Amino acid sequence: MSTSLSVLYLSFNEQDVIEKSLESVRSIADEIVVIDSGSTDSTVEIAKDAGAKVFHRELNNWGAQRNWGLNQCQHPWVLVVDCDEILSTELLESLAAWKNSKFKESVPYSFRRVHFFQGRKMRFSGLQNDFVVRLLPKKTRFEELYVHEKVKAPSKRLKGNLYHHTYKSKEHWEQKIRDYATRQAKDYESQVGKIGGFHLIVKPSWRFFKHYIIKGGIFDGSQGFFYSRWMFRAVKWRYIEVKKLRLK
Repeated sequence: MSTSLSVLYLSFNEQDVIEKSLESVRSIADEIVVIDSGSTDSTVEIAKDAGAKVFHRELNNWGAQRNWGLNQCQHPWVLVVDCDEILSTELLESLAAWKNSKFKESVPYSFRRVHFFQGRKMRFSGLQNDFVVRLLPKKTRFEELYVHEKVKAPSKRLKGNLYHHTYKSKEHWEQKIRDYATRQAKDYESQVGKIGGFHLIVKPSWRFFKHYIIKGGIFDGSQGFFYSRWMFRAVKWRYIEVKKLRLK
């Protein structure tokens, strides 16, 4: 008997990307659950038209939001997908085979995520070996972090790629990085001491060097340079936001 599978999304103003993602999971989803945190565009209508169950919940902590979403899913296994991610044909085939297999270990499964930045596939820049744990027994829980929440558990790998189209425009990307910095500051505030030049100059510079030189961003051309520069800004803005938190 085939294993029933819920597919879980978190959404907020994703009208330009969510439709393609929903279409990519249609063949393996027995249920689609969307947790929306106040979209003002047509995200909710698109999700409902695709047959998704839509729940509304204010977003505070991304890890907590994902865990709440897992509780809304009907089936014992859940595939967690972001609105800007699309499943490859090979990954869909792997998931279909998994659904129809007789024996399944009750452990999470992971697969490779392939990133596209400014319309180009990134082969280096620190993005080349990104495996994400996304096929989960419903009881699994994410770390309750404000950003970059993950499942910390051993996992088995499935073949196939998850295509991540994260960049929409310069304005969107800057707002995204600033939002990440604001949220991540809440995770870091209690972990770091006094914010000074080390945090505002040395650590951001190291992050640029790591992505552009050590991780091979230079071989991704102009996209590699721009991505590495944005990672410099992401680290700097994170610590600026930590300073702001401490002034409140």
